[in-house]
Amino acid sequence: MNLRQTHEYSKSLRRAQLTIIVANMLATVGFAVDPQSEGSTKLITVTVDRGRDEGQCFGSLFEVTSRDGSVVVGAGFQNLYNTRYRADRHSLQFYIRPTSGQRSHTTENLPRPNDLCGTYLYGRDDVVRSTFGGVKAWHKQTGQWESEASHGGTNETMRVGDGVLSFGGSEVKYNGRTVLSRPHEGSYQLFFYANGHLCFYHVNRGDDGYRPYENDSDGFSKLYACPWTIDQPAVDLSGATVLTLPIVGETTFAWGQLGDQIVTGSNIGGFYVFEKGSWQMLLAPNLGVSYQLYSTMMFHDRLLMGQYPSGRVFQYDGSQINDMPGWPPVLDGVSASAREAQTTVVYGGDVFVGVWPWGELWRYNPDSRKWAFTQRMFDHPTLSNRITHPYDVENNGGDVGNQWGQRVTSLVPGGASLFVSTSAKWPAEWDADKFAFLAPKKWKSYGSVYRLTMPGHLSATTKWTDGPTTFEFFTHDNEISISQDGKRIAATSVTGSLTKHLHDTAGLADVHWGRGIYGPFGGDTIKGDTRQE
Repeated sequence: MNLRQTHEYSKSLRRAQLTIIVANMLATVGFAVDPQSEGSTKLITVTVDRGRDEGQCFGSLFEVTSRDGSVVVGAGFQNLYNTRYRADRHSLQFYIRPTSGQRSHTTENLPRPNDLCGTYLYGRDDVVRSTFGGVKAWHKQTGQWESEASHGGTNETMRVGDGVLSFGGSEVKYNGRTVLSRPHEGSYQLFFYANGHLCFYHVNRGDDGYRPYENDSDGFSKLYACPWTIDQPAVDLSGATVLTLPIVGETTFAWGQLGDQIVTGSNIGGFYVFEKGSWQMLLAPNLGVSYQLYSTMMFHDRLLMGQYPSGRVFQYDGSQINDMPGWPPVLDGVSASAREAQTTVVYGGDVFVGVWPWGELWRYNPDSRKWAFTQRMFDHPTLSNRITHPYDVENNGGDVGNQWGQRVTSLVPGGASLFVSTSAKWPAEWDADKFAFLAPKKWKSYGSVYRLTMPGHLSATTKWTDGPTTFEFFTHDNEISISQDGKRIAATSVTGSLTKHLHDTAGLADVHWGRGIYGPFGGDTIKGDTRQE
């Protein structure tokens, strides 16, 4: 039986299974091996009800280790916020991870999306978009970036239910309908919708810089948490929970959610938690000390948060924040000062972290519990621990002293790959007269986009359903695929040593339903059942 015939046979099996599921009105998860296939064919079926979409984290569907202990297989929805932007909550990931931690990858330099010295990416509905210099979408068919209409430059969108929530220009729209209008003074900034609440900063800073709060007429930064769902015509600010922050001008680089909590770290070092209808300040801001959080990512039962100036990810367990020494290590040959873990992501079942100022990309394998240096996303200048940032000496006297530090701005899974973007401290225009030390082409490393591909990962945007939906995860020899309600939504080949792992794996041990690297399942129902033939 060839691959196509095997797949058609498996589809007929799935139809029969689905009939039983519907008849019993239960969320059922099954594992089956097709005894007539020529290779190692496996099917994991998960039926879930995600409930009403109120911005919650849907989390893990399952995680399971092979009986021989060589691989871990899992799937789920990532809970992630990287400076700009939030990960696609409706994108489903499927991974097969070798427990040895040994992985291979390829890196392809894609065409530049703009002529600036930086860009930021986000993924929505299986399309990766670049923001700075105009919103452009990557079209894999043409291998080019194509301009498209946006909601105002770098504004953010997110799927909620079967509609689109868009943020920008101090207002919020749902499917084009304004649900929150601009304020009369100051601006609404950095919106985040989670757990049935629209959260944002209301900032009225003026021109006097950061300063302790005295009264509203002198300036303010306020945190809002407004109860709202998509069936309400507008946000009612009278029902908002509002916290006036200690420092005028406080805003954020990262939001996050952990269970019923919504968290945000301010650019002045404050850390605030919204839970059970009230805001709490876990860390007070400090104008004299640098402490910023640039990323939050769900990792099993806690949040990993990328921090500056340590360059490490800290962990938050719902009550306290703890440093994680060596997460990730410092690259040999560079200064350990002024480092920033700006970006994090789960890709292929491993944790990836992008670190400023030397453009480092690190990978952590949860099974071996070891970090591996993946690559540096710049090939210049030569590493040195005598300077803190690249080009500190050459740029001495520049308007921004560390402008040519090297950021990994975005880590966005798309299909089988991971899109990686870079930037200077700010995506500025190139000035050949001021920065001749980067001529003629070195400056183009800033604002580059790479497609990194590591076998064992697949992601796809899912269709929203009110009520149960069935996801199917299929492996056969060197192919893995994802289907939703009988329709294949993504597939890719598996290469290298992972192919042998898939073929030789005798079976799977106990499946952990609704648990895994993406955190606990956050929908209404999921129920597990395993079977092997």
